[in-house]
Amino acid sequence: MDELNRILAETMHDAAGQAPSDAGLLVNVHGRSRRYRKRRLVTLTAVAAAVVVVAAGIPVLTVLTGRPQHTAPPAASMSARPVTPSRPALSPSSPVSSRPPAHASSAPPSVKLVSGWTAPTFPYTLPATDGMSAPVASMTDGNPSAFFEATEQQHHADVTVTVSATKPAFTGSASETVKQVRGHAGILRTVDVTPAKQLTLYWKESSSRWIRLATDDTYTPAEVVALADSLTGAATAVLPPFDLDLSPAGLAADTVTASRMIFRSPGGGEFSTVLRKRQQLTGVNQKINGYDAVLTHRTGEVTLSVDVTDWNATLRITVGGGLTVSDADLLRYAAGVHILNRSNPE
Repeated sequence: MDELNRILAETMHDAAGQAPSDAGLLVNVHGRSRRYRKRRLVTLTAVAAAVVVVAAGIPVLTVLTGRPQHTAPPAASMSARPVTPSRPALSPSSPVSSRPPAHASSAPPSVKLVSGWTAPTFPYTLPATDGMSAPVASMTDGNPSAFFEATEQQHHADVTVTVSATKPAFTGSASETVKQVRGHAGILRTVDVTPAKQLTLYWKESSSRWIRLATDDTYTPAEVVALADSLTGAATAVLPPFDLDLSPAGLAADTVTASRMIFRSPGGGEFSTVLRKRQQLTGVNQKINGYDAVLTHRTGEVTLSVDVTDWNATLRITVGGGLTVSDADLLRYAAGVHILNRSNPE
């Protein structure tokens, strides 16, 4: 304990020697007090000024927030100084990626319209006879056919000849026999139905053409073969149900019947015009040559239905399957569709 007391005494003696005098200590205390007072005055003055500014700004803020906001300011109010961001801005849904942006996918092909329409043809005919009318040509699924109507029923029957690029397909049971026709091996199918058996003779005419001749048992099998042998080359135009002022460019006629005209693109897109028995239209939003019409957009398809009252029918035009058309062109096309007397609503 004596040693500890000695160390404490020496330490206190040294600190006393370094302490300021009484007069110097008082001067230092007074100077520090004056500095603290000046700081408090500056702080209080700044706070008071801020309170005044905030209080004065409250009515302005209320007025501005009470005004309706414009989604886009007028051009005159926009800053004339362009602002260039340091990097392109990203939308909230845009992912950050180091890869270059991908090119947008190509849009579906848009249909262009051209003046008029050239009818496809049927490449054969039968010899003219008093018991059979001239052929009426049509086309279904790209296959042209000709219908020869019997005008004398005792010795003649209706005959339909169809040309296709693929072998004909049949359903149902039938008896089949091999026949030599036009230098080729053909098959004669006989379907036993009433009131008359149905006879169909088909054969491969060339590497890319099949021919099918259909009639009934008014003709014997030998007479059916003779009819096939009598076919000669011709160019019988397919008869459409409508006259067209405009038609889709670059699309092939696929189906042309008494109620349908369908055009197809190589990729399978379809541009169809169909005459149907009259259907009630709802949501009329167009006028075509004075008729009520409904223009409807669906995913991958647009449809225009026209209420053709004096035909008691509905004309329906549909574009889809990978094809697009502008509304203006679709309406122009519809205005140029003229229904013919030979048409027959389905």
